[in-house]
Amino acid sequence: MSKSIRILSKIFLTTTFIGFMFADVFMTELTDPQNSSDAGRYVELYNNGSDDVDLSTGWKVQRWTNGNADPTASSIKDLTGIISAGGFYIICNDADKYSATYGGTCDQNIGTGGFADSNGDDNMALLDASGAIVDMFGVAGEDGTGTGHEFEDGRAERAESNTSAS
Repeated sequence: MSKSIRILSKIFLTTTFIGFMFADVFMTELTDPQNSSDAGRYVELYNNGSDDVDLSTGWKVQRWTNGNADPTASSIKDLTGIISAGGFYIICNDADKYSATYGGTCDQNIGTGGFADSNGDDNMALLDASGAIVDMFGVAGEDGTGTGHEFEDGRAERAESNTSAS
């Protein structure tokens, strides 16, 4: 392999690695309208980065329910699709219910009983392609009922001034 090809290969790999390392995707809104899975529950993600992120490269979501120390196995879902730079990505529990409730289309329907189907007292996490938690809502192992991270009958929205995951 020529020296110039090796240099280009290293530049490509470094750029790809840095793009994954600094992908700034985080949750901006979680919903439990009317405390009902019939009303189109969803979780909204936002890409604050300057590059599109291919979520199908191993990104996942998971949810802890009822104060369990471990994530609920059925809630761990692979993400698909691309979230554009500066764009939003909606994960819903039912595409038809989401459309009927909000008049729009969700980007990924992951079904009921999972990550996007919280009754408002669960804890959720977004995991990047390496499996690391890049954003978290709530406290794993703690039932959110009556805490600052309860959103039953409503929604939790990240403050507009918060521009990164936490």
